[in-house]
Amino acid sequence: MNILVTVDSNYIRPLKVMLTSFFVYHRNENRIYLLYSNVRDGELAELKELVEKNNSRFLPVRMDEGQLAEVPVFRYFTKEMYYRLFAGVMFPSEKRILYLDPDIMIRGSLISMYETDLEGNILAGIPDYAINRMLSAHKVAIGFKEEEQYINSGVLLMDLDKMRENFQAGYISHAVEEWRERLEYPDQDIINLIFRGRIKLLERKYNYNTGYGSEMGMLFYILGGFLLEKNYPKVVHYMGAVKPWHPQYCGKFAVEYHRYLKIFPETDPEKARQWNRRYITIGKHLLAVVKRKLGGRDDE
Repeated sequence: MNILVTVDSNYIRPLKVMLTSFFVYHRNENRIYLLYSNVRDGELAELKELVEKNNSRFLPVRMDEGQLAEVPVFRYFTKEMYYRLFAGVMFPSEKRILYLDPDIMIRGSLISMYETDLEGNILAGIPDYAINRMLSAHKVAIGFKEEEQYINSGVLLMDLDKMRENFQAGYISHAVEEWRERLEYPDQDIINLIFRGRIKLLERKYNYNTGYGSEMGMLFYILGGFLLEKNYPKVVHYMGAVKPWHPQYCGKFAVEYHRYLKIFPETDPEKARQWNRRYITIGKHLLAVVKRKLGGRDDE
C-alpha cells in the first residue's frame, strides 16, 4: 500500500501515533511517502526506524519552500498541507496513493477502501459531516450548491495517473485568486474546488469526525452513546484546533488514542506537567456541562 503524509516538525509526535496505529493492521511491504520542507534530520531518522521496524519503506522527499509562496496559511493550517496536490508529479512511477492526515487514528484494515474502483474519478474522499450538515453556508459561499457534497481532505485516495493529467500548480493560484477572502479551510476548500465533480464518495467510517456536534451530543456520548460507535469507524479523525495530544482535549476516542500516545512520551517538561493536570481540567468541564443541563450553575 502507498501512503502519503505531509507534515512539519510540529506534527512528528502525532504522525508517529498515526503510523503506529496504521501498522497494527498493515504490517508488511507498505511504502510511506513523506513530502516535507521543515522536518529535522533526527526526526526523519526516527520515522525511518519506525517504518522499517514494521517491514515497510520510508521515502521522504523534500519540497521547495518557495514553491507555494502565495497560498493562504493561518490558524493551524500549514503550507505542508498543500503538498499532497503534487503527489502525481513527485511520484511518477506510482499509480495510486492514499493520503492520511497526521491527526487521525487507524482502527481497522484499509485495504478494501484502498482498492476501491474510482470509476474514472481523480480522487475518492469522505463527505465532511459538519460542513454538509451544520456549516453548509460555507460551501455555498465558495460556489457549491446546497445539495452538493463537500469532502473532508484528511483522507484522500488518489489516482496518480489522473492527477498528472488533470492537475497543474497554477490551479492553486487561480483558486486562491478567485476565492481568497472566502477560504475558511484553505487547502481543503481548494481541493474541493479544483476537483469538483471528479471525486468519488466513500463511507463515513473511513474519516470519522470526533466532534460531538452539541453539548447534548457530548452528554449522550458520555452516558453510553459511545457503545453505538465503539466498533464503527475505521479511521478516527481528530478535527479542530484542540487535538488529543493537547491537555485540554476531551473529545471522543481519547482513551484509545492515549494508548498509542504514551509510547512516545512528551519530552518538553512544561507540556508534561500540563498532561498531569489534564484530567482535572476535563473533569471540571464535564461537571459544568452536567450542571447546566440539570439547571445548576458553573460557579457553584
